[in-house]
Amino acid sequence: MKNVQVALTDAEFERVQLLALELGKEVPSLLKEIAMQSMNKFCTDIALTSYEENVLGLKAAWIISGLEFHEFLDLLGSRGIEPNISDEMVDEMIEAVKSLRFEDVFPGKSKEELKKLVIDFE
Repeated sequence: MKNVQVALTDAEFERVQLLALELGKEVPSLLKEIAMQSMNKFCTDIALTSYEENVLGLKAAWIISGLEFHEFLDLLGSRGIEPNISDEMVDEMIEAVKSLRFEDVFPGKSKEELKKLVIDFE
């Protein structure tokens, strides 16, 4: 664990101290909480912007965001940020999917077994 020292003006400290008192917290723990919330928002904003501008790839942007992967994908979608996928990569993915056989996706299962599972599940 690392300790970080921050100098506050008297007015800044009084403000933080008053807030901490109202919330029933100690000043250092309140400052840490506020700093980490700001840090998380800042990192997420940087990650989204950098991904949208094609500065970062998906994995790097996701890691910088600090979010779970599905949360990051949901956030991309909710902000209308399109995936940075080249046409060549899309073509490769389509070819890969086309080359799949039923047995590759569902090894050891018959189509009838899967139909029964789906029907029973509904």
